[in-house]
Amino acid sequence: MKSRILSLGLAAILVTSIPVAAVQAQSSLHDWSTVQAVGVDERLVVEKKDGKTITGKMIEATATNLTISRHGKVEHIPRDTIQQVHLSRGKAEKTKWAGIGAGIGTAAGGGIGGWKASRTGDDGAIYTLMGLIIGAGAGAGAGAVFGATRRNRELIYTAP
Repeated sequence: MKSRILSLGLAAILVTSIPVAAVQAQSSLHDWSTVQAVGVDERLVVEKKDGKTITGKMIEATATNLTISRHGKVEHIPRDTIQQVHLSRGKAEKTKWAGIGAGIGTAAGGGIGGWKASRTGDDGAIYTLMGLIIGAGAGAGAGAVFGATRRNRELIYTAP
């Protein structure tokens, strides 16, 4: 009997504590002091209420304004125009993704070129060679662009 009461009590505590934790986590996202605590030169991604996204390095956050450095220029963003602020960490892995893209592009280009070469007579090998070259270049380019966007973003502020 005692174990049954203990089990029900623990279950009640767990059920009631989950919404409290969710509310606390949600309220901390509306806390501007989190943005003010970000260190200088940290990379921020600011989403404005008009839909524009601005990426830059943190300079200062006051009660009414966020100041970032973007492309060597200082930009002031009024707090009331900000929808969300993300802290971006890690390095972009462009080289890694360019290599992966080059491998995939080479395989695809070689396959397409080989298929085309099998359908022609003389000088059909040029299709395979050109497929390999074009596929590797296109894949490396696409992989580098994709890799430039691969950073870890942490949402630190959202407008109430």
